[in-house]
Amino acid sequence: MKLIEHILSTQVVYAGKYLSTEQQTVVLPDGRQAVRDIVRPPDAVAIVPIGDDGRIYLVRQYRPAIRRAIYEIPAGIIDHGERPTATARRECEEEIGLRPRRLLTLCTFYSAVGFSTGSIRLFLAQGLMAGRDRRHDPTEFLQVHAIPFEQAYQWVLSHKIVDAKSIVGILWAKQRLDLPPLHDQRQPT
Repeated sequence: MKLIEHILSTQVVYAGKYLSTEQQTVVLPDGRQAVRDIVRPPDAVAIVPIGDDGRIYLVRQYRPAIRRAIYEIPAGIIDHGERPTATARRECEEEIGLRPRRLLTLCTFYSAVGFSTGSIRLFLAQGLMAGRDRRHDPTEFLQVHAIPFEQAYQWVLSHKIVDAKSIVGILWAKQRLDLPPLHDQRQPT
């Protein structure tokens, strides 16, 4: 049996500024029909910005869907025709005021494959330098926090960081950088 569904019809249920939703009638692999609800958000990038001093830059902002302020890595929507690396540089500068000299692609993932088409391309940003422009969406209110990377990693493990892109990004960066725990870092004498 082939694991594929064939779309018989699609009806747009909602089309907003940011996302759209549709209902698809599909034929299942066994021949029966089913209805699928699909959300179509724009693709995005997320950035794990780590300074030369080993601190990670997080933003804290209020998220109305979960009705609380949370810590996250910088992220944003890829504009039409924009390269993901350009989006990553722009969003890093807009949200934390720093521009990366180096971007390393960590992965691309889908945060909700059961019902959403949206993908997030994840980057590690290093060689941070002062940005030229910190303009951001006027409806976005952000607080920037620079903390030791190990502290952010512990926040993931203790569920203080609950955002999926931030969890994935911090875990990938930990694996990629193989940073020692905070208590193992030697202090200059």
